[in-house]
Amino acid sequence: EYDGKATVLFVGRLQSRKRVDLLLKACAALVAKYQPKLVIVGDGPARKEFEILARNIYPNAEFVRSKHGVELEPYFAKADLFALPGTGGLAIQQAMAHGIPVIVAHGDGTQDDLVRSENGWQVTPDDLPGLTQVLQEALSDPKKLWSMGRASYRIVAEEINVESMVRVFVRAL
Repeated sequence: EYDGKATVLFVGRLQSRKRVDLLLKACAALVAKYQPKLVIVGDGPARKEFEILARNIYPNAEFVRSKHGVELEPYFAKADLFALPGTGGLAIQQAMAHGIPVIVAHGDGTQDDLVRSENGWQVTPDDLPGLTQVLQEALSDPKKLWSMGRASYRIVAEEINVESMVRVFVRAL
């Protein structure tokens, strides 16, 4: 049931370093027509805190208990954009493999090969105005999001996979 609203997905452990609070605040700060359905999949010590914040500032957020493997498929299938505003997470590669553009916090450099201007955005950690601006840009251009999703899939399929890593190791040997 598409209601004209984009779906932004977060998948991960709900702990403060994942900065779901920042994601909720950024969504709440968007112009109403760009405010997405925000789906937060996971459990963890900060879940209650995030749920209370969502109730107060962004009731358009849906919290789903932790899911794994094939249980995650329907959530990735419905997502228009994947956001990980805090540190770490293998779900980035999973989102990309599902052809979803990604927003990640710029961190330790491990995501530099994955997230580029063609398939997503790296935002400064803890920068609410920056995250809000990137969300606004992403959600205001569905065609661009679609092509960025295709780029995400291509990067994972052709570049960042076991076969390509093996080729690099073999060349190095």
